[in-house]
Amino acid sequence: MSEHTEQVAVVAWFRMQHPKQSKLLFSHIDGAIIGGKNKFGAISNLKKEGWTKGIPDLMLAYPVPPYSGLWIEMKDKNKSEKDLRPEQKEYLELFNSVGYAAYCCCGFDHAKHVIQMYLNGDLPHV
Repeated sequence: MSEHTEQVAVVAWFRMQHPKQSKLLFSHIDGAIIGGKNKFGAISNLKKEGWTKGIPDLMLAYPVPPYSGLWIEMKDKNKSEKDLRPEQKEYLELFNSVGYAAYCCCGFDHAKHVIQMYLNGDLPHV
């Protein structure tokens, strides 16, 4: 499955399994979806609005002590943390350093496992 398909599956699973928290799982706006004639103008506007390259794909805005929330950078199941771009790695490290749990998840099963551990309060510190 592609990264997109894996992420879609994670979001669908989360919404079904956790309906009360489903509105607290957010997807980062990705500049790659922008097309058309004014692509660069649209990206410029997104940057002015706060879009930043490297922000993880998903954010669960649900605190589970000791964490303030969970950030997930999705990769497909055939990839690993070695495939993170430098700015993605930098953001995961930054979020981990300021009280969030931030993980690179490779595939649906890995992301599901991390989310379940997080919600159960069993997620180890990175």
